[in-house]
Amino acid sequence: EPLERTEASTGRESKASSTPGTGGIVLYIEDNLSNFRLVERILALRPGIRLISAMQGRMGLDLAQTHRPDLILLDVHLPDISGGEVLAELQADDQLRRIPVVMISADAIPATIGRFLAQGAGAYLTKPLDVKKLLTLLDERLKHPGAAGKAGGSPQRYSS
Repeated sequence: EPLERTEASTGRESKASSTPGTGGIVLYIEDNLSNFRLVERILALRPGIRLISAMQGRMGLDLAQTHRPDLILLDVHLPDISGGEVLAELQADDQLRRIPVVMISADAIPATIGRFLAQGAGAYLTKPLDVKKLLTLLDERLKHPGAAGKAGGSPQRYSS
């Protein structure tokens, strides 16, 4: 299916225009359209970032396989499979495990955050998203797309 379609079950793609220095492909796996639109507006502040998205975990895995993004933003709660299952499948794939994954959830319980970081997530952001923290994370992880390997450093917790 074309990535430009905007129905709930299809992938979407948008170009973000922004400041120099940050570029690459970001895959956002999120089933809530409002949350997607918020991140789309935030990414519009960074030129060179191409955003692709999926509203379901399985579609997100397919898009990751096809597009090999430089960063994946992954919601914990998805309609078909959980964000944890998506993360596990990404980590089980020799190629996809190299892509840094940032978990996003309203769940700020330290044990939950620690579990996802131990499972291989490079960072964990809590909702409501802190725009500055997300931009900082994007700048750190996408300065040299693909060059940083796992996540360009140790796992980070970001909560508001």
